[in-house]
Amino acid sequence: CRRPPHGRSGGGRVTALAIFEVRLVAGASDDALARYAEYKERVAPLILAAGGRYLARAAVGEFLEADAARMFWASPEYADIVALRDGAVDVRAVLLP
Repeated sequence: CRRPPHGRSGGGRVTALAIFEVRLVAGASDDALARYAEYKERVAPLILAAGGRYLARAAVGEFLEADAARMFWASPEYADIVALRDGAVDVRAVLLP
């Protein structure tokens, strides 16, 4: 991922919010829940590397640019871990530029 410039401490302005709806799959197996736990550990550093951060317990993220969020979701690093959540949660994401 290309890292966008950070400007939060210097008065940078957030221009994009990502809203994540995450629902636990009823009857998810222990294995699926363990993979999802690994996903949660691995996704946070990728979001930071893309210039984003969580605002509300993994439900709302902010990015300095909408393109940074799009680049994060399209990155090979994210593609490598997205299957870890399969079978444990259903996720919908909406980007508000």
